[in-house]
Parts: sequence; C-alpha cells; structure tokens
Amino acid sequence: MTSRSGRSGFEEMEALIYRLFAEKQFALALLALVMVAQLLSAQFLLLRLSPPKSQASAAPVSKQRVDVQCGDTGARMLSGDAMSLAAAQGKVVVVHLGASADACLAQVTSVNPSELVVGVSADAQPASR
Repeated sequence: MTSRSGRSGFEEMEALIYRLFAEKQFALALLALVMVAQLLSAQFLLLRLSPPKSQASAAPVSKQRVDVQCGDTGARMLSGDAMSLAAAQGKVVVVHLGASADACLAQVTSVNPSELVVGVSADAQPASR
C-alpha cells in the first residue's frame, strides 16, 4: 500500500507516532503503537490460516471416479460407451459439459463469484433407452 506521498502505510504511521511523541501527545502515540501492534498480529494470524478441513477436499483419483460426457443421447463415458449403473455405483461421477457450457462457466467464474452453483432443469428427463 502506497500513499500519495509515495510512502507505505506503516511508514506514515511511524511518522505520525514520532510527531505525536514530539508534540507530547503521549496517549495518542501509545494508542497508535498499540494499533500497529494489533495490525501486525492480525496480519500474522491471517497468514497462518488454512481452510477448514470440512471445505478442503482433494480431487478423486481415476479409480474412484467415473467421467461422463452429457450429450443429446444422454450420459456417455468419455470412451464413448454408454454409462452403466455398475460402472458408476459407489464412485464419484464427474460430468463433463459441452464446449458451450464450458465457455459459459468460464465466463461466469471470471467475475469471481462468492459461490457457484450449477443446477439442472426440473423438467429434464433422462434419455430413453
């Protein structure tokens, strides 16, 4: 952070504290010192933070997941085979969207939303077999 004078915020705070001591405004100078110490302590604590374990999750390895592509004919494995119940049971299903949906999601995520939820239409019907 740089101010109009080209000095960082801490340099300006240091100059202010020296000026307050010079003007014999000891209470304000000490209050400013305490504020700087609190800012540095908070900054240190923020740097040590890690996301909660409940929010952090690793991507599933290929043995634990099934990759499918959604198309006009329904869900298909990336190999081109039809998705089977046996292949997907007990695994994480990763749905790969088409190019237009990928472009749309890239555009939406480029604005840095706080959360992104991808929904499915309630009237969507599974492909007939």
